[in-house]
Amino acid sequence: MEYKEFCDNVEATTSAKKAVDEFAAIQADGTHFCPRCGRMSVKDKLSTNALSRHVHVYICDECGMDEAFRELYGDDLPLREWAVAKLHPVSTYRLTMKQ
Repeated sequence: MEYKEFCDNVEATTSAKKAVDEFAAIQADGTHFCPRCGRMSVKDKLSTNALSRHVHVYICDECGMDEAFRELYGDDLPLREWAVAKLHPVSTYRLTMKQ
């Protein structure tokens, strides 16, 4: 891996982690789409959903199962590939969810 590619990867991962952390802060306020896949599949009672193994945020049950299998095989989905990282900044979630 070239140095520039490495730096770009670190920057993308840092940005994605920030996006997920910001989303987690508002998830309890009623933003119930899955931050991993982007579908409206997170149940209203957050504690009945899967808790991600990588960051402290609730994800849908299907993504929770996918994370478990990926971890078993050592093939984790990078945070920069999560839907919430692609939708960043947080204001996007609130505007999208209130319409």
